[in-house]
Amino acid sequence: MNKLTGKAVPPGGTIGIASPASPYAQYSDVLKGIAWWEAHGYQVKLAEHALERTNYFAGSPQHRADDLMVLFADATIDAVQCLRGGFGSAEVIPLVDFQVIQNNPKPFIGFSDITALHCAIGLFTSLVTFYGPSLTSMGNPALSELTASRLLASLTGSTLGAFPCYPQDSFVRVLAPGKATGRLVGGCLSDLLHTLGTPWEFNLDEAIFAFEEVGSSPQGIERALLQLTQAGKLQRVRGVVIGELVGCEWNEGGGSPWPHTKVLEEVLADRLGHLGVPVLSGFPFGHGDHLATLPLGVQVMLDADAGTFNVIEAALG
Repeated sequence: MNKLTGKAVPPGGTIGIASPASPYAQYSDVLKGIAWWEAHGYQVKLAEHALERTNYFAGSPQHRADDLMVLFADATIDAVQCLRGGFGSAEVIPLVDFQVIQNNPKPFIGFSDITALHCAIGLFTSLVTFYGPSLTSMGNPALSELTASRLLASLTGSTLGAFPCYPQDSFVRVLAPGKATGRLVGGCLSDLLHTLGTPWEFNLDEAIFAFEEVGSSPQGIERALLQLTQAGKLQRVRGVVIGELVGCEWNEGGGSPWPHTKVLEEVLADRLGHLGVPVLSGFPFGHGDHLATLPLGVQVMLDADAGTFNVIEAALG
């Protein structure tokens, strides 16, 4: 299946909001997110069931799936953004008609638990999707300029070129040398693991693997990378890019077994450094202060010798 791209969002375009996972925590977060888009000249349209709350889900699985299909089919919607992550995206995948998405390609944005939908949409439609901030993130007063500018640039068609480094710290750690190109695949590490054994299991063959994580530990990250190795997922990978690993180092407050026996940097080097492919760590995407939008499904170039990560294929038509 050939790669599929949506169109760049025009000035004054409309952002459709779906809630395929958890509901909002505070309604003010939703209002602030809408206000952010409007302040930048865009319109926002909430899906019919976007504000539903059923336990820790944003409504029933069918309603969440229906909202996605309606937004993609609606010609007045220029991009689809998820209200938030949380938990529940995988539950809606069997209920989505992916032919609707394939027939109406447009930018799809979300992160964290939305990883499952990125995997499914990429596999079943070959649509390029965007691992980027949710609506409730946009209204956060602490939203970084990098997060905001990268999202706007990506959706308006400026997707080619060097992936940014941290604004105040351009240091990137080289865990293994070399150069490679491949399609970009990835998301939140734990959510990627949850796709294993499903019909939408992620595929890293001939790919550049980008991952981030939150709330784990060195032992948890090592266990995840060991599972990927034993499942054969890393046998044909061409390179690895590591984003933010928030709350994944040992902490003095407990909660992580075997404290300080092996630090996070040692885990990454031991589990990824022997693959024979370039591995870079320290890019600003994930659950931390910055989430520089990643275009998933496009060709990228990783040059560990130069410490650079470049998007070399357009993500939008």
